[in-house]
Amino acid sequence: MSHAKRLPELPSLPASASAAPSELYQVCSGCYPPLMQQASWTLAAPFKEQSYYRSPSDSIANNYTLTARDLKLKNMHKLKSSSMTGMSLGSAEQRTASPHNQPLTPEEQFVIMHLHEKEISKQEKPPSRNDIERYCYYIYNGVQEDMLAPQDKEVINVILKHIPTHILSNPDLENLLASLKEEIKTDYHIGLMKAIVDYILMDPAERERLFIGSTPRPFPQRVVRAPVPWHSSYEEVKSWNERNLFVVNPLMPTLQQLWLSQYSHLRFVRTEEMCCRDLPLLPTEFEEVIRRHCVEAHNILQNEWIPTCASIFLDQKRKWLHFAPENDFDSSQRVESYFHSVSTLMSLQLREMVVNSLEDLLAFFMIHKDGSDFTEPYQEMQFFVPSILTVKLSVEEPKIVFEPPLKECWGLMSHCFREILHHAEELPKVERFLFPELKRHDLTLSTVKPDELLFIEYVNKLEKIFESNVLGPQKYLNVYRKYSNLLNNNAQQDITDFLKEGHSLEALAEKIDSLTKLKREIASMHVTVPLALFCLDAVQLNEELCNQTQNLKDRLIEFEVMENRKLNKRYMLLACMVLAVYIAVLNWNLEQENLLLGRRKITEFLPLCIFFPMYNVK
Repeated sequence: MSHAKRLPELPSLPASASAAPSELYQVCSGCYPPLMQQASWTLAAPFKEQSYYRSPSDSIANNYTLTARDLKLKNMHKLKSSSMTGMSLGSAEQRTASPHNQPLTPEEQFVIMHLHEKEISKQEKPPSRNDIERYCYYIYNGVQEDMLAPQDKEVINVILKHIPTHILSNPDLENLLASLKEEIKTDYHIGLMKAIVDYILMDPAERERLFIGSTPRPFPQRVVRAPVPWHSSYEEVKSWNERNLFVVNPLMPTLQQLWLSQYSHLRFVRTEEMCCRDLPLLPTEFEEVIRRHCVEAHNILQNEWIPTCASIFLDQKRKWLHFAPENDFDSSQRVESYFHSVSTLMSLQLREMVVNSLEDLLAFFMIHKDGSDFTEPYQEMQFFVPSILTVKLSVEEPKIVFEPPLKECWGLMSHCFREILHHAEELPKVERFLFPELKRHDLTLSTVKPDELLFIEYVNKLEKIFESNVLGPQKYLNVYRKYSNLLNNNAQQDITDFLKEGHSLEALAEKIDSLTKLKREIASMHVTVPLALFCLDAVQLNEELCNQTQNLKDRLIEFEVMENRKLNKRYMLLACMVLAVYIAVLNWNLEQENLLLGRRKITEFLPLCIFFPMYNVK
């Protein structure tokens, strides 16, 4: 309004305007009086506004509603208070009367629509041929195109998106595409001009001036509302929600935002960190890592998250304190219900963290969902994804066993899932911090339970992964089947039988060489055997088999040494007998010859007799 007052005044009409109109004007205005002003301060100004002294704002506003055409902006503040009072009274009466209004069936609504259409048809006569002709004339000629708002270019782009690209790029269809675009533009202009003409003709005075008795009636739009038999129950539930629905309390979004911004990324098991470790781990080490992660997450929730939530309630008491009873005689049901909603929200957040942790841990094992079965012989490059658990192979005569057993490994894996649930328990509600004197047994947040179907499904999926990874380790034991005689004492018996047969020195050497070759073969076997989920540690087993082979080899060597010792003893006894005879002969000769000469010969011959058995062994 203030802007309109500062606008310059319209110039006075020229002197020729007061004179009689020309003959051409009289003919044109008599047949088709003008619909729009040819020269105005605003575009698309109706001709009827020319006879009124209105500001541009009043002139624009009165065209929207015919009942408001005589209103002035300066008088609006006087009508505002009375209209608002009437609306409030009317809405109150409507609310009072609404419970007694019964919903209408679709058939009843159709009857009302037909009656309304009949009343309108009685009030309006069907358009004559002359009316239709003049109506079409004003649509196509009464409004100039420069008065229309240009069509948004995005409309054409949206239309073209529904046409396949190969059609748009076809050069044979370029002319057709151009004509269709022009048709869209023409339809848009005609639609706007028709809307302007229809709106102006809503004024009976304009119809009379333009000699249009009636306009073509549009096809009636009938909208049927579904019956609402639940209206009363809806009102009752709505009233109950207004009193008891606390999710719309301002602190609820604050708690949710705190969780999303600072704690939603937390997990009881940090699988990304585990992937960066030196996998695989021993089962005891893996269990210790899981337990440590769960303890750290539990401490963060208990020492940071819950105290932070409690501090929010302490700092913003005014947003929830009105739920509390004002005196000792009032009921505390509302404040209890409010904090029950708070604990429900926090329990859902905790449950979300538990479920995400279970999913992450399951996905960690799902890397090896394809199992560990392989086609013999074993090829190490078949399993290039790092394993998770290390299982040692050891000997419990007469068989090879897993340490720990695979059954215990399954118990450990399932226990890791239960460890997550265990550390999500016993987390206090905020009431413990806000009301320390409160003593109840239900002041802990709820979470996923071990008997829930959700948790059971996770464990079942994990069990399928475990079962598919057991085949490989059991199948790999076939590699050691050729060495089973080292474990069941058959090799010891073979050596015993071999020694009893009394083979030659060459056969003994050949037997020792075969054992040496067997030991080298065992020592060259895989020390670590990756098999998807499990990695077999065969160091202890290979050492045990090598020791068994070495013991057999040592037994053969020791046997031959003992045999040589027995043979040496026999040769030593024979040498002593020969020496005794020779000494007796010499003694007899000494008696006959020079004693000194005999002793010298004995001294020279004695060393030869002593070392004679050693020469025989060689």
